[in-house]
Amino acid sequence: MNNPYAKNLGDRDPMSVLETTVDRIGELTAGLSTEQLNAPIAPGKWSIHETVAHLADLELVTSARCRWILFEDNPTLIGYEQDPWVNGWRREEETFPETFQRLRVLRNAQIRMFRKCSAADLERPATHGNLGPINLGLLRSLVAGHDLNHLQQLEKLAIE
Repeated sequence: MNNPYAKNLGDRDPMSVLETTVDRIGELTAGLSTEQLNAPIAPGKWSIHETVAHLADLELVTSARCRWILFEDNPTLIGYEQDPWVNGWRREEETFPETFQRLRVLRNAQIRMFRKCSAADLERPATHGNLGPINLGLLRSLVAGHDLNHLQQLEKLAIE
């Protein structure tokens, strides 16, 4: 399986990326108003708040996927469409602090789980409905590269 986020990750350690993403988002969003957090990044694009909600949703899905890989033999993992999840999330009227806290709690749990994984655990296989054969280590790298993709977007906004 080809990692579409490999170029973002490069030779960086996936764990160090996963361990620093939430704090970096906190730095980039500190002091922003509700209007700034909820304004679309560009026409037809998500807002900062929606992007963080997307990351929290992905963390929830990834947590379940990782546990299926660890606790079942060669499970089949389903894909999901991110836009309907963001659209559904809007109904919840979750504030940015709540969204950010949700991401932090889910990510901290995921980091604890990854820290306890052995090299053999990271090689445990699964079949992803959209991506094909995958293992836990590759899933971890995918999420880290995905984090960097969105962090680059947020950092670009902070410079502008």
